[in-house]
Amino acid sequence: MEMDSLINENLIVLDMKWENRDSIIKALSELINYNGNLNSIDEYIQTVFEREEKSSTGVGNGIAIPHGKSIGVDKPAIAFARLKEGVEWKSFDDKAVELVFLLAVPDKNDSKEHLKILSTLSRNLLNEEFKDSLMSAQNKEEINKILTKMFQ
Repeated sequence: MEMDSLINENLIVLDMKWENRDSIIKALSELINYNGNLNSIDEYIQTVFEREEKSSTGVGNGIAIPHGKSIGVDKPAIAFARLKEGVEWKSFDDKAVELVFLLAVPDKNDSKEHLKILSTLSRNLLNEEFKDSLMSAQNKEEINKILTKMFQ
């Protein structure tokens, strides 16, 4: 898997207002579908919601990384949203989520690739400067450069 092909400007949403976690997951899933990465959006969304039921993907510090390894996915992708207002995500620190990374990974992929994506994201998001750069970026192009660089 080409790590730098996981995200593009079509998979980035900035400063939108959503009411809840489910609406965010559905909207970002639609972006991934429209981008041509899914063969079944319904199958993929079901997988993501099943994962959320096991335990929240709100990882703390205003960040959520919902994900699904699904037969509904043809090509891996990451959709990103920076929210206008924080949303409750049942994060372990009880902070509202401001940054969402939705991962889509084909079920047939080697699980190491799935873990590599999660690990790369998590490692970078521990860096406060990295998070600040995502919060202060002015447009999708800047966000895309930041995230693409992370996976190089």
